[in-house]
Amino acid sequence: MLKLLAILRSIFLVFIVGYTVRATPFLTDARTFDEQYARCASALGLLLRAAWIAIAWIAFETAIGWWLAARAGRASRAKLGADVPRGGGEPPFAPPGHR
Repeated sequence: MLKLLAILRSIFLVFIVGYTVRATPFLTDARTFDEQYARCASALGLLLRAAWIAIAWIAFETAIGWWLAARAGRASRAKLGADVPRGGGEPPFAPPGHR
C-alpha cells in the first residue's frame, strides 16, 4: 500500500508541476501592459485550480496516512494481547530473596 502511494505521489507531482508550468504566463511575449494583464488574469484561474488540486491531494494523503496508522495500531495491539498470559496467581518465575 505504501509503495502504491509513493507511485501515485510521484505521478501526481509530475502532473501538478506540468500543469502549473503550462498555466504560468510568460511575460516576455506581451507587447503592452493590457496584453500582459490579460494573460495574467486568464492564467490566474488555472493556477488557482492547480493550488486546490494540490490541497485536495494533501488532504487525501493525510486521511490515508491516519487510516494506515490506525490500522497498524490495531494490529500491534492484537499481537500484544496474544502474548500476555491470562489468569491470576504467582508469576511464572520468582527470583530468590537476598540475604
